Amino acid sequence: MPIPVFLSVCTLRRRISALGAVLGLGLALPLATGATPAYAQAQLTVAKSHSGSFTRGGQGVYHITVTNSGDTATVGPVHIADIYPQGLTMQGIVIDLPDTVGGPCPQNDETGLICDFTFGAGDTATFDITLDVATDTPCGSITNTVTASESEERLSASASDSVTITGTGCGNTGDSGGTSILPVSLSGLIPVYNNINTNTNFDSPGARNTNTQTFGAITP
Repeated sequence: MPIPVFLSVCTLRRRISALGAVLGLGLALPLATGATPAYAQAQLTVAKSHSGSFTRGGQGVYHITVTNSGDTATVGPVHIADIYPQGLTMQGIVIDLPDTVGGPCPQNDETGLICDFTFGAGDTATFDITLDVATDTPCGSITNTVTASESEERLSASASDSVTITGTGCGNTGDSGGTSILPVSLSGLIPVYNNINTNTNFDSPGARNTNTQTFGAITP
């Protein structure tokens, strides 16, 4: 049964080898005609970063790069997994693959990305993932980790990236414990409100008084 896709944008691009790269293969021909050196093996590297504000109700982008930096192709497929933190859902993705990379992405939906690609020597795959940030995403720093592994040769690599969720309710003006919602001082005007510790005298979200609160007079 096909897996439902919830994305508004899903793009796959294939890179065509440049002429110089094609000519470069001829230099490696003597090695290709003989036995593969014993030290030749695949090697995985992963990088992850982000861009955008990751503000509640807004968007942010994860950038992922997976590379076989070794001198031979991977024996088996490379399993790439990136599951998104609470409050973040995929809105769109652009995957950029070289011609020699082959394999499917069995999961590519709102909750995460899972792909299985076979990498040639020096191959690099990039993923630019646009994420919607829910209005109730937990405030503060969240860390997301992407992993790449290949079971045949027991290769593994990972990379993490941390973003700070900001926006309404994350310490902004008007939030609980934030700055006063009143633009003027009431000292001398409403002295009865000095030094009280209840939150019922001002009926407004985020208003807070303490028994040490004082008001200073501001005159024209």
